[in-house]
Formats: sequence, C-alpha cells, structure tokens
Amino acid sequence: MGLDSSRIADLSDRRVVAVVRGWAPFVLLLIAYELMRDLASAIGMPAHDMARLDRTIFAGYQPTLVLQAAVGRLADADVFEDMGSLVYASHFLLPIALGAWLWTQDRGAFRSFGLTLIVLCGLAFATYVVAPTTPPWLAQPSVVRHLIEETIQRSGVPSSLIWLYSHHDYNLYAAFPSLHAGFPVVAAAAAWGQNRKVGTVLWVWAVIVWVVVVYLGEHYVADVIGGIVYAAIAITVVRALRFATWRRRDQLAIAGVAEGTTSE
Repeated sequence: MGLDSSRIADLSDRRVVAVVRGWAPFVLLLIAYELMRDLASAIGMPAHDMARLDRTIFAGYQPTLVLQAAVGRLADADVFEDMGSLVYASHFLLPIALGAWLWTQDRGAFRSFGLTLIVLCGLAFATYVVAPTTPPWLAQPSVVRHLIEETIQRSGVPSSLIWLYSHHDYNLYAAFPSLHAGFPVVAAAAAWGQNRKVGTVLWVWAVIVWVVVVYLGEHYVADVIGGIVYAAIAITVVRALRFATWRRRDQLAIAGVAEGTTSE
C-alpha cells in the first residue's frame, strides 16, 4: 500500500511539473508584454502612423473608414459593433483554448505551438520597441471611431469596470505587427496539422479577425499584413528548428548503432 501511494505521489508530481513546463511559455508572454509596455516611450522612440501606407495600397482609400461608413449606414450597426468587440476580446482566449486542446492531442505539437508564439511575440515586441505605431482610432480621432470604447460605454456594465478599462495602462503603440492577426494564423496552422476540420474553422476565424480589427479601428490593413508575415516567419523558424533537432537525433542514433556494431 505504501509503495502504491509513493508511486501515485510521484506520478502526480511529474504531471504537475509537466503542466508547469508546458504552460510556462504562455505565462512568459504575458510577463514580457508587461515589461516592454512602456519601454519604447522610455527610450524616446517616436510613434508612427501607417495610414499613408494603407491609402497607398488601396488607391487613396482607407479600409477602416470605408468599413465604418458602410456598417454605420445599417439599421443594426450596434450589433456589428458588439459582435466585433467580442471577437476582438477573444485575442488571448484562442491560444489558451487551442493550447489546452493540443495538450490533450499531441504534446509535441503543443510545445511547437508555444514556441511559435514565443518567437512571434519576440519579433513583435522588438518591433514595438524600436518602431512603435499608433492604431487608427488614436492616430485619427476626428475621423476614425473607437468602436470598442463606444460598445463598452453603452454595454451597461458597472461604471467601475468602464473606469478600469479606460485607465488600464496597456501599450497604445503596438499596432504593427498586429498580434490579433498573427495569433489566429499560428493557431490555424497548428490545428491544421492535427485535424483538417478544426484547422479550416480556425482559418475562417482568422479571416474574420483580420476584417474585424480593421473595422473596429484598432489596426490598419498594413498592421494585419505585418501580423500575418511575422506569424509565417515564426512558424518557419520553429519548423526549421524542429527539423534540425530531428536530424541531429537521427545522426546520433545512427552513430550509436554504428559504434555498437563496430564494438561487436
């Protein structure tokens, strides 16, 4: 009985260690975001506005203004604003939910997913520090509506929560690249490798998010493109690292077999 109890305790300890080690990347991302939040302003880097690039891409038009004007003419525009705000708010929920699913499906895929997020965020955080950028609603407050703010104001939530949101010290100058655009790409790519149906759903979700963040005035299309490109780079880097690791293991295994054969 005592031996069985010690085995159960040892197994439980191993599971706790595995959970802590597995989910550590997600905690590190949150800590890193908090640490770099005010770094750009502290070192005096000026913030940039990507509006001109958007107008260049779209022949003088700015997609955020076009989308807000089109939806604003609808009778139920508030519904679109509310739904868009919910989509935007799911930013951190998606990687956690997918991470939990991958944890149960394939620990290797889970680790690759976490590492990809770290690489993506590392690239993005470095960009936020050396080249901070403003979101449309902040860069052009006279023409771009801050729809999330308006949604919260009319939501009926307690005034204390509205005050907390309005005074939350988050990084306002982290528009390019858009992690709202990048996270769904990493999630969809990871899911696609496990289940094509889940992957397809997440690719559709990614497109929805891309449109929503532009409509809400949180990002320019250029920011979204940047997020997609950064995500593709992160995925490529992690896959290259995994391939190099597998190749190294194969070489060591072959060398071990050869050595054993020689010794015989």
